[in-house]
Amino acid sequence: KLSPKAVNIAHPAAPSSLPNISAIIERMRDGHKQILVGERWKPQRDALYSGCLEIVAGGIDAYENVYDTVRREVFEETGLKVISIKPDIRTKIHTTSKDDAAFAFVPLCGQQQLRGGRPHVSYTFICEVEDTEPIPNLDEVRNLRWMDYHELKQMYERDPEKIYTFQLPALDFYFNYQEIY
Repeated sequence: KLSPKAVNIAHPAAPSSLPNISAIIERMRDGHKQILVGERWKPQRDALYSGCLEIVAGGIDAYENVYDTVRREVFEETGLKVISIKPDIRTKIHTTSKDDAAFAFVPLCGQQQLRGGRPHVSYTFICEVEDTEPIPNLDEVRNLRWMDYHELKQMYERDPEKIYTFQLPALDFYFNYQEIY
């Protein structure tokens, strides 16, 4: 993973932004949309936010394709295999004789931590996973469960302090703006 000790040229005392993905995992049950959520559990390295509700998220390894990161992080945190990622809008991978490669992609949205916490920048995607029960990685998340879409939206609107702050903008976009796609 990229080092949090990388130097920020504009602000040398501050670390550079850390690239991440977030995954809003959806399923339909009895005609109701559900979202997979858990309680963030990293008391040794992130005591302030441990216990907050969160969606799956994690760091992008150096040169890792973001779609591969989504699949890896979902599997690492939940034991579930991703079967689709939306939006799936991307260019071909461009290469040159310089032994390099790059591509462009469109996430559902991007979010950025502006102060407090860690200096994350994240790309959020919507995922569908295999139809089995999740198995939480207890080093990162506890009480992994499917939450009704409307219940989560109500918590977001009425009690946002219960949700990991960095993921509030992604949930805002998901609940209020995703129809642009």
